[in-house]
This record gives sequence, C-alpha cells and structure tokens, in this order.
Amino acid sequence: MSTINTNPINVNYPVPGVNNNSQGFRDNFASIVTNLNTAGTEITDLQNKVVVKQALIGTTVNNDMANTLISNASTRSFRATTYNLGNAISGTVLVNVSLGDVQYGTIAGNTIVNFGSWAPTGTQSNVQLNLTIANSAATVFFPSSSYNSSAILTNGPSTSIRILENYGSNASPGVNVSHSNQVTPPAGVNQLQYTVSTINCGTTLDVYPLNRNQITSRLELRTMYEVQALGGDYYKVPVGMKGQPGDSAGAICTDGSFVYICVATYDGSSNIWGSIGGGIYGLSNVGPLT
Repeated sequence: MSTINTNPINVNYPVPGVNNNSQGFRDNFASIVTNLNTAGTEITDLQNKVVVKQALIGTTVNNDMANTLISNASTRSFRATTYNLGNAISGTVLVNVSLGDVQYGTIAGNTIVNFGSWAPTGTQSNVQLNLTIANSAATVFFPSSSYNSSAILTNGPSTSIRILENYGSNASPGVNVSHSNQVTPPAGVNQLQYTVSTINCGTTLDVYPLNRNQITSRLELRTMYEVQALGGDYYKVPVGMKGQPGDSAGAICTDGSFVYICVATYDGSSNIWGSIGGGIYGLSNVGPLT
C-alpha cells in the first residue's frame, strides 16, 4: 500500500482576500515535497519489480520472477524456450537449465552431459533434450548414480534411466555403489529425445524417453545366481532374487540363461524375483552341485 499522505496539506490555504502568514505556504510546500519523494521511491520500486509487456523508458525488460509463486491463474498459448548446445558436441557439455526449456544439439563424439541451474528444492524442474546423432558410434554419458549404505539413491539419475533403450552401465544399484549411466544410439536412429526432471535442485534426476520406447531392443542383464561353497558342497545361491531399489511387480530381466519376472515391490529383504514358470526361489530350492 502506498505511503503517500496528503492529509497535512491545507487545501484551503491561502485564504482569499486575507493577509496570510507565510508559514502556511511553507508547511504545504514541505508536505508536497515529502509526498513527491515518497512517490518517486514507490515508482522506482515498481519499475524494479513489476512484470511488463515492454521495456519501460530507459530500462531493459527483465521479467525474472525469481521463484515467486503465481497461483490460481488461467493461461493460454505459453511457449517453451529453446537453446542450442552446439552443432558438433563432444567431450563435456553443460546443460544450463535456466537458458532454455528445450535444449538441442548435434552429437559428434562421445559426450558427457552435466546439468546446472535447476530450480530450488521443493519445486519440479524439467528440461527437454533433443539430440541429433551425427556419429552413430558415439556414447552419451549422463551423471553417475550413487547409493548409500541403505541402498538409497543419494545423487544422480534414478533407476528410471535404466529402462532407456540401449542403456548401459558399469554396475547395478546397491549398497555403497556408484555406477555410470550411458546410452548409445540404436541402429538407424539419428534423434534421441529425453525429458530430465528433478524436485531437489538436481541432486537426483529422473530421465524419460520422448521419441523412443523404453528398452525395445533388450532386457536388463543381471546376475541372479552365484555358485558358493557351503558346508563342503557347492550351491547355486539366488543372490539377485531380492532385487534392487526401484524394482516393482511386472519388471523383467535376464541373466543370459533364464528370464525372470518381478512379482512385488523392493523392500530389501523379500525375494521378489522368480524365473518365468519357476516361482520365487530361496536357498532351500537349490541342492548341492556336482
């Protein structure tokens, strides 16, 4: 609310036909100057803060809302901004999310993609990546993922990235594990489009495909059994049947010999994977090996 106050100004002074004391003039003028100064301060404040359609005289348009809440609004014809990452990308590229909602470029060689300038924690921030593939042998590396002693993701992409087509990694999620995340272009594909999203200022990310199916060309490869020596005999032990963070009913994987289906949500203790047609296995299901 404006603090301009015209009440001290005597609008009936000077009185016509009367010899008026000059003090009344001085009081009125002093009040007018005070209010003009107040008006100047408030107008400058408005110029610095309001949202405008065009630049005010002597200023440059800057409608940066600085994460201010706009609520209960009806909108129409909003556009997404774009930013060109480069026409021959290789090495390391920084996706500064503040530069554009849709960022595009041409992959000419192996590329490490990093992200920055996400929205603050507690808000969802998204960026769309449109990558043209000029080198079919190139690999696109996303940030690595790290898990703590409870196998909870602490940094990097979630398991959502593991179901991208032609996904690869040097390890699987687990206790105190850090693993790479990379994709290679499927045969004959020259466009890869992804949405990358975060709700904690980029600490963890979700990655989803836009123009390609999720794992259309292969199943996730896992180690489900290991041969271990127990009590003088060798047993085939189901080391992978408890699954890993992110597993849920309906997921499918293979160990190269059998196909497995997940029948429950990962809880860290229950066996949730079974070979198709074979049920859920525990150590008691498998006898000594010759």
